[in-house]
Amino acid sequence: MKKNNGLFNPKGIFMRISLIFCVLSTLCLTLSSAAVVKAQYGLDKKIDINLKNTSFPELLKEIERKTGVSFVYTNKETVTTKVSVNDQSKTARAILTPLLKQHDLQAVENGLLVVLRKVEAKVLAQEKPGSIVGYVKDEANNQILPYATVMVKGTNQRAISDMNGYFVLNNINAGKAVLRVTYLGFKAFETTVNVVSGKTNNADLKLTSASNDMKGITITGIRRGESVALNNMRNADNVKYVLSEEQIERFPDATVGEAMQRVPGIAMDYSYGLPRNIIIRGLDQSMGSVTLNGNRLPSTQTNSRDIDLNGILSSTVEAIEVNKTLTPDMEADGTSGSVNIISKTPKIGMKQFQVKGSFGNNFLLGKQNFDGAFNYGERKNKLGYLIGVNYSNTNRGEDRVQKDYDTYEINGVEKLKLSNLELEGSDLNRENIGLQGELSFFPTEKSQVYVRGNYNKFYELQTRGTKSFSIGNYTSETAVTGVNIGSSGTPRDYNRDLFSVSAGAKTTVNNWIGNIDVTYASGLYDQPTYYDGFFNYSGLTANMDMSNPRAPQFAFTNGDPNDASKYLTSNYVNRHQIANDKDIQGSLNIERTFDLSDKNKFKFKFGGRMKYKEDDHTRSYYQYKLKTGTLTMSNFLSDYSREKYFDGNYNLSGAIANGYLMEEYYQNNLNLFSNDENYIRQNTDPDSYNGKENMQAGYVMGKLTLNKLDIITGVRYENTAFEYNGNIVNFSNTGAYVSTNKVAVKSNFNGFFPSLNLKYAVSPRTNFRAAVTKSLSRPGYYDLVPWEEIEPRRKRMKKGNPDLDQATSINYDLLFEHYLKSLGLISGGVFYKNVDNYIYESVYLQQGGQFDQYQVTQTVNGANAHVWGYELAWQQQLTFLPGFLNGFGIYANYTKIQSKFKVPGIVSERTVRLPSMRPKVGNASLSYEKYGFSGRLSLNFYDTFIDELADVQANDLMEKGRVQLDFSASQKINKKFTIFMGISNINNAQTILDFGDGRPNDHKYYSRWANLGFKYNPFYK
Repeated sequence: MKKNNGLFNPKGIFMRISLIFCVLSTLCLTLSSAAVVKAQYGLDKKIDINLKNTSFPELLKEIERKTGVSFVYTNKETVTTKVSVNDQSKTARAILTPLLKQHDLQAVENGLLVVLRKVEAKVLAQEKPGSIVGYVKDEANNQILPYATVMVKGTNQRAISDMNGYFVLNNINAGKAVLRVTYLGFKAFETTVNVVSGKTNNADLKLTSASNDMKGITITGIRRGESVALNNMRNADNVKYVLSEEQIERFPDATVGEAMQRVPGIAMDYSYGLPRNIIIRGLDQSMGSVTLNGNRLPSTQTNSRDIDLNGILSSTVEAIEVNKTLTPDMEADGTSGSVNIISKTPKIGMKQFQVKGSFGNNFLLGKQNFDGAFNYGERKNKLGYLIGVNYSNTNRGEDRVQKDYDTYEINGVEKLKLSNLELEGSDLNRENIGLQGELSFFPTEKSQVYVRGNYNKFYELQTRGTKSFSIGNYTSETAVTGVNIGSSGTPRDYNRDLFSVSAGAKTTVNNWIGNIDVTYASGLYDQPTYYDGFFNYSGLTANMDMSNPRAPQFAFTNGDPNDASKYLTSNYVNRHQIANDKDIQGSLNIERTFDLSDKNKFKFKFGGRMKYKEDDHTRSYYQYKLKTGTLTMSNFLSDYSREKYFDGNYNLSGAIANGYLMEEYYQNNLNLFSNDENYIRQNTDPDSYNGKENMQAGYVMGKLTLNKLDIITGVRYENTAFEYNGNIVNFSNTGAYVSTNKVAVKSNFNGFFPSLNLKYAVSPRTNFRAAVTKSLSRPGYYDLVPWEEIEPRRKRMKKGNPDLDQATSINYDLLFEHYLKSLGLISGGVFYKNVDNYIYESVYLQQGGQFDQYQVTQTVNGANAHVWGYELAWQQQLTFLPGFLNGFGIYANYTKIQSKFKVPGIVSERTVRLPSMRPKVGNASLSYEKYGFSGRLSLNFYDTFIDELADVQANDLMEKGRVQLDFSASQKINKKFTIFMGISNINNAQTILDFGDGRPNDHKYYSRWANLGFKYNPFYK
């Protein structure tokens, strides 16, 4: 089955026109240049001249009169000696050339205008052009400055230094060249380089901080990081936002997930109070991609392509780029956007040695946290290396109260009432290990060969205590009978490992720039421990207090809910779940820039990528039944206790089982248990699968520079073929397991993905940007697996969908950005996305066939989804304020988003907003940075959104808006030693989910956490 997502529609045609436009523009410029050459007939006109002992200017005037050309020159080009000319029927060029050569002059022709200039003898000899390479650095401390603009004055030749501050200027005329370097936060700098013919000429360019212009605010530390990020954004070909290492450190953010919530247009999906999955412009992580140094990272989750960003420590990162529009040299899988994590690299001319440590406390649990990092690197001439070890051991907690409802008959009237209340307390101990290393060899000034590796391990051990209260009947509005209390202690753990190793090379040969990279990466999700000791105490009656609907209270009128001897069980459950995602990918990119005129140039780039992926998931869920009798909780008690649970509303203590003791008892008494085949097969087989994917991509693109306007356009082609193996599981009319049948499927999807990005530089600090791009979103792994779970007794069916197509989107962006002199930014823009074949989970009734009128749950392609909104951002140091006050700064951003798509539903079709889309997202913070001190009070917020769609609006799950307040500060003791501290969730922000009609459902409480630490860098200058 081949799925073609081509461009056979008006929008697709418009996208292709963008590429044609770029080619035609280049052709027109070339023809225009040719026309100018053709017009330069003036000096080729044959003339007669007879002059004796006349001045050189008089000779030029005579040539002007007879040919129509105009000479431009200064006193430097005037020949002081007398000249004599007696030539008949010779071209003016033939007459003039020997005189010019004799006096070291050169004629530069532009139509009928001839400019005379003095040149060195080597220019007259038409020597080969040379090139200039070097690094842009901060003069104060010799640190490199990435993304600086380096240009040759008087020409269109320019380069942007890379992330290591390195730049290459090719095809520079031999002789003296004046370089001009500009960088936000630094004074413009000019220097003259003597370019030797045919040689590579070195030039290290050192800039001076513009601190005098900013009234005492120096470009060091955090301010330097902000300068790097802003220069990267200003010079980018696409719409992007950049966080530097120094900017990340200004917030109390230990992981990449925490850092991402500070970016404009970004919201995060929280897990146990910490941000985990990224949501860009209202679209969840499944509609975007996360890359490391440009290579797509494998998944560390089950069934999906998502990455748990809690698993990557921010101390391992040099920068994070959020690409909101795509260019053809980027993977097309980025409808929401693309997040590129840049690992640390050795820097030229400096030793990197940093030790970092901190201690903290989680106030919900009263337990301590610890973080430590060690990074060392150096770049010497042809060799560079870096190693880093990062470790974090933190404790997190969550108090969770969940409520469900059902219809009960009370005094002959049916009413929707509370049916179940669950209290689940979680103590989490998390260990993160981040290892990184790089070895680079530089055989020439323009070449690099590298090997780099990254390993991030995220281990989490959860200790949970749970009590659930299930209501049988209501005898009145406040009296209940048939109450069943379920109690369990369920220890479980998670391993999420992310590993990648890359080898590659970059080089410049004869004005062609090429790079090649081969990467192996693997992602692991492993849950080896899940021991569920679940016991029941039934037949209770109670009076209900619903005065606080978010924390209902039971007053039991019979029995003691903390009497462990009353809790019984006849079964035991343990689980093991593991998922592996492995891929190897290779990429090749080649580019060259062509000069079209003094102000116009064209960069041509092409390349491709290949990727082979293997993905598998094994879910082993086991339930063991006692052959005879029951067990009481008395012999399996845990010491789990949370006396002031949920802000003191409950006492979650006593009569909670110990899962470890249950596992030990089962292993020592295997003969007492039998397998529950129905449970095992229903919970294991449908979720176990394996598969392979092959992706091939190629692209061609061009960047046409017309003075202040950059046109970046091209097209990318991607083809993804996949093969998945799953299971169809059948049950009888009585619910008994019947069979498991293996099934396999092969398919593919492909398409062309053109893009057009425009950037108009009104001034060096002001850009207007516009973009029209086409992107894709691939279905999750599990969604493509041909699995089925069929339950005839309930007339229900759940299944995968190998017929799923990739979702594609046409994206429109407009953005204005102005970079402030005081290292700031004011920007605003609008965006619109038209997503075709939107992927979502659907619940529908099967019509006809073997399973007629079955309720089917399946991930499907839906109708078009539309997303639109606007973004505003403002960050500025308030240097215009007097004295002490100019240390204050503002960082703020706000995004408003709307969306809609049609859901068929079981009852009726309805138009809704996209799930997970936060309609309002923003950050606001007030900072103070001066005298070595940096402090920041930060607020992050989002508005109420749909968390999960149901069959009717009243049952939709809605997550209420959330506001979190954080504080961080640091103080330099000296240039090498800094202390810092942070407090997170000062206002005790909670996660609250309600049903669509307002009924409370899920409420999570986290309290606060804080840390205090130091940074030491003995080589900092």
